[in-house]
Amino acid sequence: MHCKITKVSLKRRVYALRCGLTAAALTLSACQLVMPQLSLTLDQTESTNQFVSVPLNTIWVSTPDAVTAMQRGLVNSWEQRIGLTNRTAAPGDNMLVLLARSLPGQDAGRFVYEEFLQRIGGLPEPFTDMKSGDLQPGEDALGPYFWAQKRYGDNAFCVLALRRLTSGVRQLPYNTSVMDVMLRNCAPGTVDVALKPITAASIGNFSGTSSTAPGSVRMLSPLAGPTPRTE
Repeated sequence: MHCKITKVSLKRRVYALRCGLTAAALTLSACQLVMPQLSLTLDQTESTNQFVSVPLNTIWVSTPDAVTAMQRGLVNSWEQRIGLTNRTAAPGDNMLVLLARSLPGQDAGRFVYEEFLQRIGGLPEPFTDMKSGDLQPGEDALGPYFWAQKRYGDNAFCVLALRRLTSGVRQLPYNTSVMDVMLRNCAPGTVDVALKPITAASIGNFSGTSSTAPGSVRMLSPLAGPTPRTE
């Protein structure tokens, strides 16, 4: 027995096949539209966070040389940049960079040089090529810091200094446990004058609204020095 396929039934089959293929293509297209995108890296996420100007009486340190202050929120951290007076002819900006964040106890005491520089975008002039081994140690009531100097002219010095402060030595911004600090300062006179904005007298307390008298800080056992990142 032979089945006769009419033109009408053949057209219906072709039509049904086309509809099926179209539906499959639409389903695949819809699946492609809802596929999750790759998450952004930490650097990519933080690069979109913009600085905003903040009043000088809200900065996290106390320094009479502060002239401007900018702040931004980052991933589980806050960054503040404080512009300082430059009384020399040295090019570039004098500034304090402060990165406050929450870290677990085992990570709070060790300052990782490369990681900090990556977070703040590198070192300023004239210290862009400085390595951690080029820094010399210093210490005050807040613990150790690390610094380098370059003479500028006959009577001025440019200094780079870095240190880590913890909640054990002073009050920190809300919900943070450590604050990493970088100073770039060119100043007439002596190295001690140039370093003053990063010493205990300047950064021992919050500026303006702090209820703790300057200098009344608890001693902390010396922290580890800046260490290169280990893979």
